[in-house]
Amino acid sequence: MQKQQGTQPPVAEKWLPSFFISKNALILLAVFVVSALFLSSGVAITRLHRSAIPDVNQTIALNGANSWQGDRRVTAPAFPFSSGQPVSVAPLFAAYYAAHSGAQSLGQPLTVAFPTGKGWLQFFMSGALLLPAPQPIYSAGDPLAALIDSGTSDPQTGVVRLPLLQALLTAGSQETIIDGAQLSYVDLRKATNPAGMQFAPTKAQGVFIRVGTRAGKDAGYVIPTPIWNYINRADIAPGGWRVDFGLPLTSAIALTASKNGSVHHLLVQLFLRDGVILDQNTLDATGQPLLQRLDTGLAYLHTFGLPPVEVNAQEPVWTQSKVTILNAPAGQPLAHLQSAFPLSLLGDTTWQGGMLWYHVQWTVPKQSYSGWAAATALTFTAPGHVAARASIDALSPALSAYLSDIGGNVDLVVYDITHQRYYTYNPGAQFITGSSMKVAIMLTFFNMIEQQGREPTDDEMNLLQTMIENSNNDSASALYYGEIGGAGGVASYAQSIGITGLNPDPDAWGYSVITPLAMVNLLTLLYEGKILTASHRRLAFYWMEHIEPDQQVGVGDTAPAGTTAAMKDGWLPGPDGLWAMNSSGIVMSKQETYIISVYTREQNSLADGQAIARHVCRTVASLLV
Repeated sequence: MQKQQGTQPPVAEKWLPSFFISKNALILLAVFVVSALFLSSGVAITRLHRSAIPDVNQTIALNGANSWQGDRRVTAPAFPFSSGQPVSVAPLFAAYYAAHSGAQSLGQPLTVAFPTGKGWLQFFMSGALLLPAPQPIYSAGDPLAALIDSGTSDPQTGVVRLPLLQALLTAGSQETIIDGAQLSYVDLRKATNPAGMQFAPTKAQGVFIRVGTRAGKDAGYVIPTPIWNYINRADIAPGGWRVDFGLPLTSAIALTASKNGSVHHLLVQLFLRDGVILDQNTLDATGQPLLQRLDTGLAYLHTFGLPPVEVNAQEPVWTQSKVTILNAPAGQPLAHLQSAFPLSLLGDTTWQGGMLWYHVQWTVPKQSYSGWAAATALTFTAPGHVAARASIDALSPALSAYLSDIGGNVDLVVYDITHQRYYTYNPGAQFITGSSMKVAIMLTFFNMIEQQGREPTDDEMNLLQTMIENSNNDSASALYYGEIGGAGGVASYAQSIGITGLNPDPDAWGYSVITPLAMVNLLTLLYEGKILTASHRRLAFYWMEHIEPDQQVGVGDTAPAGTTAAMKDGWLPGPDGLWAMNSSGIVMSKQETYIISVYTREQNSLADGQAIARHVCRTVASLLV
């Protein structure tokens, strides 16, 4: 073929071989290659199509049961948890517990609420509640971690009910589901195999629930009528059975258990989030067979033990009831605290006999102490503007030991106004007042004239001043019997201002009886300006600050330098000839103010009573000022 000058050959001609090939041969070759490619592609498509065709006998589970297919793990219950002393529903969970009929759906609390890396947690007989932390911390292998997302969350409180059943099935817990029965959670896990799903029966003693398919047909489980009625009760499943229980995982399994020497016939059925057991031999309050949730809370603790408690060192806590601080968990007493007393955590915690213990510290003005407190008596919620209360051993173990040696013949109340704390020893005992009754007489008189809308006369002013500053008994009698109406007048006034523990004597005001707490409360009202007019309070303070020297035993003659003491003593022999002596007052300085009242009785001499008052008042002053 001759080339034309100035032109390029066709592109295809570049790839022609050097030997000659006809056009017909090229066409046949192309047809062969395309056919081969098409055929090979068709085979691949055919194979792909065949592999996507489902097995006509395949079972598809929609209830989550396939989560446990092939599981072989078995866990023996190795944690001998016991609930110890009774505990209450934590305030954090109280609203949820009440709204969700917790007594029926959760049962009694097994533990206190305690902080974990995931939030606050409390275990109950039939479950656990979690108040999630803003930024939960998850640790590897934690059986609780997987339960949080699958739990039911309450939109009102934010509380999550954890489906503990799932953790027990996953672990293959060998804990039996009920005492006297041989069925364990390992056995229940086997029963969740989707192969056990049934086709819808034509007749059933219950309600058939579809939870999957087999061979393209609906498959599921029948929920017996009593169990169906139970999970549809508003008090058992307020969110509805699909939310609170979930789809059934098993059919109703029949078993027997030996209880108190008799055989009980039971049915147990598992759902995604919980299990129900029916006892056909035990009747409830309505006369029907007893139904209840499985004790998954207790089973969980027996299987996994208690999750770790996570607290921050120096985190504040407060007492919410009486608590004895011990030198070790279940050890020896160190101090006795009452309500609202502030503590700080040291970071150590431990469980003993189902009881959680915190290592705590408390601080008084010049000293810090530490010990162990039961979690049941503590709260992480600040109590607000209320005074803390404790026994005197929380302020001074040495002073507590001194008072204990004296026994019941002394009582003491200290109110640390600056730090809002009461310290007491034998505070409820009533002792003879002696001249300390003159404080009550003075306050009753001032209240009387305020009600009359007048000021005291010159004679009355003289009686008041000599009664307080000089402790003149005649002045006291003139006011008590001649002005304020005697015992009835004082008692009426005390009642009107909320003072209890003061019993005036109608025949001899000196033999009236009072508790040291009543005297401290009376002086507190005076100091805080909650009684009397400002002018009358100033008069009361002036006279009580200018007691003649020989009447200042106790509060007055032990008050530290730089302080001011408004006080009143009292002493007299009792009917048996033994002495009663007391000292009460308000000690004020720029740094610290406190009120103290110490009463003694049955002392062989006045000097003995005065020695006790001086020792107690001096010790308290050295600790607070």
